[in-house]
Amino acid sequence: MVAFVKVAHRGASGNFPENTRLAFEKAIEAEADMIEMDCQLTRDGHIVVFHDERLKRTAGVSGTVRSKSLEQLKQLDVGRWKKKSFRGERVLTLEEVLAITVDKVDLCLDIKLFNDSQPGIEIKLLFILSHYDYLDQTILSSFNYQCLDRVREFAPEARIGVIYGTGMKEDPFGAAERLGASSIHVQKEVATRPLLDKAWEAGLDVHVWTVNNVKDMEKFASLGVQGIVSDYPEKFYSSKLLRR
Repeated sequence: MVAFVKVAHRGASGNFPENTRLAFEKAIEAEADMIEMDCQLTRDGHIVVFHDERLKRTAGVSGTVRSKSLEQLKQLDVGRWKKKSFRGERVLTLEEVLAITVDKVDLCLDIKLFNDSQPGIEIKLLFILSHYDYLDQTILSSFNYQCLDRVREFAPEARIGVIYGTGMKEDPFGAAERLGASSIHVQKEVATRPLLDKAWEAGLDVHVWTVNNVKDMEKFASLGVQGIVSDYPEKFYSSKLLRR
């Protein structure tokens, strides 16, 4: 078996509504090593696990997460959009997620910041993770490298992952060096062998996202990447190469 960290993207989001209790529980059942999820602030300063800036796609209502209070967000159904039988899934706070995952799986938190986001999510994240004794089991990541600068300032011991994808202009390797990052999280479309080699020469682990085809999983596993991120964590055991 080629060893790599099996990361469930927004939980088992291929078959279940993303970033929900059900998706996280199914990812744990699928024996994922790590769950990737998205964190952003509500209007009243709570950290919730939700990917999009806007609520429409998964909650079916207008507006943004940051324009709503936690109480308002808790009224929304974020399961029905995927399948009627999933109705009743609710937006989760980070604390609620940690209660589900504790002692079961590591986490990768993608910190979401938008143009008019409230400040302070980094220190709140670190406080919650420290309170639950989860900091050592968590990679903190973001497309916003200035956000990661603040994480590093507040938490010299934090594990930081620099996200890099198509169309990004900022140098991820310069950011990784500045931040003392431990990993680079690379969109599969730009995960070329030269880029992988450059990352490894810099001492970085490489996690590739989002890999949903078993043949692609096998390809990246054989190249020696340290992590593969998939919407379908159950597929990690679909071939002899990937199976434990």
